Amino acid sequence: MAEADTKQSADQCKALTEDGERCSRPAQDGDFCFQHDESDPTVSESQTADEGEQADEQQADEQPRSRDLGVDMTAEEKTDPESVDADVDTEHEGIEGVLAIRRTVQSTATELIGREFDAVSEIVPTDDGWRAIVEVVERRAVPDTQDIIGRYEIELDEESTIHGYRRLDRYRRGDTAEFE
Repeated sequence: MAEADTKQSADQCKALTEDGERCSRPAQDGDFCFQHDESDPTVSESQTADEGEQADEQQADEQPRSRDLGVDMTAEEKTDPESVDADVDTEHEGIEGVLAIRRTVQSTATELIGREFDAVSEIVPTDDGWRAIVEVVERRAVPDTQDIIGRYEIELDEESTIHGYRRLDRYRRGDTAEFE
């Protein structure tokens, strides 16, 4: 395992970034990545050796390792997934109704409206049951950003029986100005 870490260290660009950290990109010809060259500050041979030793120590400790994606994360965001309590009690009853309505709307929208189903964009409980907003493709185009999408409101009772629908509006798939 230590040989792999040393090889990885040797294959890694030896330039320092603006933060003073070693560049994480793979080295190409001449020990530098595509972005760096000899004019950039570099790590010394002792730093390269120290990095290999640190990697060995980290492996020995068997701590979960996270990849550095260049994003600063808070301690809360770095939570180890295995330490999270998977038995957290959630309100499954609260979402079961919404999921049932979603399944009903997805399975019947194409037949009901007579157009190709695209998405469910909203499901809201009402006094009499549920209201779902679905999007259907009213006309295909090339490129697909020019597809004409229709937004429809479907009314359902508490037993998921559809009582009616109406078109709210139409828009081109690529037109996002109205939604921003």
